Parts: sequence; C-alpha cells; structure tokens
Amino acid sequence: MYAIIDIETTGGKYDEEGITEIAIYKFDGRQIVDEFISLVNPKRPIQPFVVKLTGITEKMVKTAPKFSEIAQKIIEITKDCLFVAHNISFDYRILRTEFNRLGYDYVRETLCTIEVSKQLIPDIESYSLGKLCKSLNIPMNGRHRASGDALATLQLFKLLLSKNIDQNIIPY
Repeated sequence: MYAIIDIETTGGKYDEEGITEIAIYKFDGRQIVDEFISLVNPKRPIQPFVVKLTGITEKMVKTAPKFSEIAQKIIEITKDCLFVAHNISFDYRILRTEFNRLGYDYVRETLCTIEVSKQLIPDIESYSLGKLCKSLNIPMNGRHRASGDALATLQLFKLLLSKNIDQNIIPY
C-alpha cells in the first residue's frame, strides 16, 4: 500500500514553516482506496511569494483545522503505507516537524519519485514535477496545490510502477 502525499507550506526559515494544505491518496497499486485533503491553519503567516505561487491565503486557512486536529487522520491513512512524494525530503521533513511539535515521532518508509524517475526514466532534461509530467504527457491540474500535485505524482508513480517490472526499484 502506498500513500501519495503532497504538502503546501507557509514558506519561511528552515524548520519554521507550517503546513497550509495537505493531500494524501492511499493507493493499492491499481486504484485510490482512500484520500484525505485539507487546508490547514498553520498558526503563522504565509510568505507573500507562497501566496502568489499557491493562491492559498491567510483568509483561506483562518478557519481550517490546525495540524493537531488532523494529525490522527494522517497517522491512520498512512499506517502500513510506503510514503511516496516528489522530492520526499521536503514533504517528509515538514510532516515530521509538525508531528515533532506535537511530541510524536512520525516514522514511515519513504520513496522519492524524483530518485526513482532518474533510475527508470534516464536522460530527462528536468525532474521537477511540472517539467517531468509535461515531458511524459501526464496532465497537471491545480499546480502548486496539494491535491493537484499529489494527483500528478500519483500518475507519475503509476508510470514508474509499470516500468519497474523487472528492476525491483519500487518495493511492493
């Protein structure tokens, strides 16, 4: 089982960012079997460049649940799943930081679609999510929003799974 995840944040100094939006698609290798998508009140200002990039404003997140209110759902939906993200070091670090703030050590096995793409689809000009999806004809809707980026990562992951047949790069 896989948990395909994308997170949008407030921006700011390393380890001081807060989550503004999260999308998780639980994927069994064939289809989505569960999902969780939510704006999140980060309890801190959103950097202007992030507002411009994502369109997520402080007004939008003001009444959204705080991370502490959705933490249990995140634990449940990702339990026994491989945590999959495009640029895993960012999304996993942010999520672990938020859980650490609550006093919880969130640990999952991880897989980065950038690293797997480099192994299974060599010689691509760029492995950024937008450029990689464009070069592979994977449609992207809602770029720089958690759900849109997570769905694009899911489509990329499906392609990677199909190319992984004999290479044993992606654990099942």
